[in-house]
Amino acid sequence: MIMKYSQTTVWGLGSARPCFFLLNEDTPLKIKSTSLLIAGALFGAAVMPAQASNEAMMDLLKVLHQKGTISDSDYDLLSNAAAADKEAGDHVAMQVEKATKKTSSLKALEWAERIKIKGDMRFRHETENVDNGISSTNDEDRLRIRARIGAYAQVNDTTKAGIRLVTASGSATSTNLSLENNFASTDVGIDLGYIDWAPTMLGGNTNIVVGKMKKQWQSVNDVIWDGDTNPEGAMIKSKFKVNGITLLPSAGYYVLDDNGNDSFKDDSHVGHAQLAAKFGKTKLGVSYYGFENMNTVSEEERMFEIFGETAIPSTPVTVYASWVNNSNADAPGDDDNAYSIGAKAKLGDFKLGYEYRDLGVNAVNDNFDNSDFLSDSEGSIFKASYAIDKNFSVGATYYTSETNINGSDLEVDLLHLDLKAKF
Repeated sequence: MIMKYSQTTVWGLGSARPCFFLLNEDTPLKIKSTSLLIAGALFGAAVMPAQASNEAMMDLLKVLHQKGTISDSDYDLLSNAAAADKEAGDHVAMQVEKATKKTSSLKALEWAERIKIKGDMRFRHETENVDNGISSTNDEDRLRIRARIGAYAQVNDTTKAGIRLVTASGSATSTNLSLENNFASTDVGIDLGYIDWAPTMLGGNTNIVVGKMKKQWQSVNDVIWDGDTNPEGAMIKSKFKVNGITLLPSAGYYVLDDNGNDSFKDDSHVGHAQLAAKFGKTKLGVSYYGFENMNTVSEEERMFEIFGETAIPSTPVTVYASWVNNSNADAPGDDDNAYSIGAKAKLGDFKLGYEYRDLGVNAVNDNFDNSDFLSDSEGSIFKASYAIDKNFSVGATYYTSETNINGSDLEVDLLHLDLKAKF
């Protein structure tokens, strides 16, 4: 005799395993009904959330077992299957939760790694002596500090941004703060706030920088620009190699003062253009700086600079020199040239340097050149420093400069003793 079966397949118990119920024509109606009831419960459990479906399944099995609908062995079998599915579901849920937390932590860590916090602190003893040819006086003997801290972010693959807070002095050439004013709190200023974008459409070797930025051009000294001067405006620079020589062209527009006019070109501003080149340990360059609408005796200044530096082979010594000419000096006969020559060396933990410079009265703009060297003068700069430990050093800089004012000689000697810490 051939028996006919119908097969019911239900995906249940919160798992991917099918449950089969084989019902033939001779199966009693009660058993058929019970099997279909269990199948329906299993199907309902399958579409419920994991925890709810397992609880509902266990409740159903208990009711069927108490009424004698299913045997002890069937109850044990189905109960164990439901419990196993619950453990598997809990394990999967736990793994998903761990993976989610790990992904969130990695994203937070990735963003934190994109941001760098850097700063430095300098404590200085400064002594200045002035000799006017008749008497010598000690004009200044003071303690000063300079504190700076900045955050620098790699925003994405093509964009960087930075901001830095400093002790404020109200000067474009200094962030030093003298220790005075009876322990009063000091002012804080922003000396950096910029965006640096290297668009992929330009090959990734060209940067557009906007805001208040570090000087983006090349230099070998601070004859034209003091080391603490950070220009404000927009510039573009590039970098590419030709026959082993790295070329570094750059140009920019920087606002000095808003003269209240509608056009940028009517504001006090300075434009720069430069072509520099590096090959080996040698650097050469030609620069142009044009000051416009200055609202002073000279409305315009045109400064051309030639500079270079090179390392002396088989020695720790690097020599450098620069020459500046202001082609728009405001009066006939004024000295519109400046030049400097110097050398520097690193000997273990020691750094040494010497520079001689001669500044003509109209060669550079004295609002932005080195604030520690007397304008319209000639003289020398001596430097020495020693690394006490990593990122911690002591140093000394001595400036001696002399000039002639209305027929009288004037000599200024300035000594800086510095203790520096970087972090």
